[in-house]
Amino acid sequence: MYVSARERKMIEYLLDARDAVPVKTLAEELGVSSRTIHRDLNGLESTLQDFQVALKKQSGKGIALMGDDKSVASLKEGLRQQGTFDYTPEERKVLILSWLLEAKEPMKIVALAAELGVTVATASHDLDQIENDLLSFDLQLVRRRGYGVEVTGKEVNIREAIQHIMMRHMNDYDFLRLMRQHISQSPVQTQWDAVSEHLLGLVSKERIHTIEHVVETFRSELTYPLADSAYIGLVIHLALAMERIKQGERIQIESEYLDDLRETKEFQVASRMIEELEKQLELSIPEAEIGYITMHLMGAKSRYNKDSVMEESSLSIAFHAKQLIEFVSNSLQKDLHHSEKLLNDLVIHLKPSLYRIQQGMDIHNPLTKQIEEDYPELSEIVGQAVRHVFPDLTFPKEEAAFLVMHFASALLNLEETKRLHVLVVCSSGIGTAKILAAKLKRQFSEIETVDHQSLFDLKHLQVEEYDLVVSTIPIDQLEDYVLVNPMLSTGDIHQVEHRIRKVRIRGSLKRTASKEMKVQDQTLQSIRNSVSAVQKYVQTISHLLNGLHVFQAKADSKSDIIQETCEYLAKRHALEHPESVGQALLEREAAGGLGVPQTGIALFHTRSEYTKKPSFSIVPLKEPLALQSMEGSMMEVNAFVVLLAPHDLSQEGLEVVSFLSTLFIEEPKSVQVVHQGTKEEIIEYVSNQLHRLMKEKISS
Repeated sequence: MYVSARERKMIEYLLDARDAVPVKTLAEELGVSSRTIHRDLNGLESTLQDFQVALKKQSGKGIALMGDDKSVASLKEGLRQQGTFDYTPEERKVLILSWLLEAKEPMKIVALAAELGVTVATASHDLDQIENDLLSFDLQLVRRRGYGVEVTGKEVNIREAIQHIMMRHMNDYDFLRLMRQHISQSPVQTQWDAVSEHLLGLVSKERIHTIEHVVETFRSELTYPLADSAYIGLVIHLALAMERIKQGERIQIESEYLDDLRETKEFQVASRMIEELEKQLELSIPEAEIGYITMHLMGAKSRYNKDSVMEESSLSIAFHAKQLIEFVSNSLQKDLHHSEKLLNDLVIHLKPSLYRIQQGMDIHNPLTKQIEEDYPELSEIVGQAVRHVFPDLTFPKEEAAFLVMHFASALLNLEETKRLHVLVVCSSGIGTAKILAAKLKRQFSEIETVDHQSLFDLKHLQVEEYDLVVSTIPIDQLEDYVLVNPMLSTGDIHQVEHRIRKVRIRGSLKRTASKEMKVQDQTLQSIRNSVSAVQKYVQTISHLLNGLHVFQAKADSKSDIIQETCEYLAKRHALEHPESVGQALLEREAAGGLGVPQTGIALFHTRSEYTKKPSFSIVPLKEPLALQSMEGSMMEVNAFVVLLAPHDLSQEGLEVVSFLSTLFIEEPKSVQVVHQGTKEEIIEYVSNQLHRLMKEKISS
């Protein structure tokens, strides 16, 4: 059998008692609320029945255990044999967080520690980490000496947090198994099974069955199917809502948004669901709950809308998907634009995801950590891409991980099958190594050659020359390898498949960075053109290095600051007729906003016949100014960046100038340097960026 530490103490206390024990006494003894004791007792009844021991509730007296001597002895033996589980830090966090989220009153740290079988210091450390987790839900952890620990925040955020930990720590199969209870239980239960049971215990199992029946009844009224994850998410949402409503908790939703939702088909279905639940559960359910159910249904609807990506409702999403592809393609130097499947998959995926992000709904991805570990470079690039394309949205890492998988799949499809060079290691290098080598070549077409060596010979090899190392024994001096059985079981095959995908992606990215180009004989004219282009790059960069200026504006208005800047540059022989150049800059600004969103910087730029050499000036402002951004909205600007170029600048020169103009859009550090750096630090930073560009052009 399995019972939690608190349930075990409860049984032991009742077994030792000579008479019925009041619930309040049990609560005080265990350091929890009376409501928690009642809930635990309900869960214990079926366990006690297995030992022919009854839980008797005596009115006015309390709780007592009833059974003959043999049954009581059997129960004690069961407790003794169970032993004590050592929860992992992650399991402790899940349990503590769930207890706090459902608690109606503060909990004592000493009670939490005792329940988990850890020290108060360990429980306090767990709370430190939980405090950071709660911030992502806009919830606060309150800890005061003599008061206890509790979670405070809006009801909608508390529900979101509860649903998050349930969906994160219970996969779909486990939830259905526990919810429907029609699959046989294993005779030995692990502590993680206990955690799952506890999470499901946050809602009434009886109500779950009622809710599932109602959802099943009305899902046929939808014009699209519900995936298992959407179906389970809706059942959990409703079960939590009913539980919280019963406890007197109410959720809020903006009236204007609720008005919009009323016009949808999903709202009508949700209304009938709630009406039926009110009858069967004998509850009065506020209309705000209908609004949140509508949001779940609308999110599920978007997931199944697989019509043409260019339908009117998809135009904006398709545009952003193409921007993501453009950013990742440029970063990897891989042309992903022609992958229609990638574009279509991104649009289909982003529809419900963007909706959920905008509405603050939870996004569940149990593979997030694994994806980040398997594809660190691609994860970083995709993270940069979503920040660039969606500057006003905060993409959770779970959502970014989904996008990483779409791009990883596209990269694998783009690549020709790489012929892998594999090393097999065993204790002797013969026998089992040969068997495994043969199995690997037969199983995986990507593998071209397999070498096999003993563990002793490993130190004499250049292991990095191999694409993959597979071993039948643990290797202390090596981290990146796959440990398998010599006979290559099904689980081993899956491990190797997984690692081959990683190797192919990693190899794709490496080949991007160090792609060998065949050197062909060139004509004299092509050589002259190449040398001339390099000279133009270097010349423009040299002019800009000599034309870097940082100075504080004295003027207050936009036009006066621009004029002041042009006069400053004229005195340093960077331009002639400062009035004309200043007017050209202001006209360019009037034609379209120059404020770079999310940076506090306005980028003034123009090519003029009065500009002798390219120059780059950064002008911090005395006071912020309100200017139009490149997106058309108004923004606050704290610094002007003025980029000037001659009218007849070469194509190579324009490429260099364009590089500087995008610096503040693609390089977040540039913004930080402008606003926080000294004059010397700003000049040093920009100079280094130009130097980096020059080395790229010379070596290309």
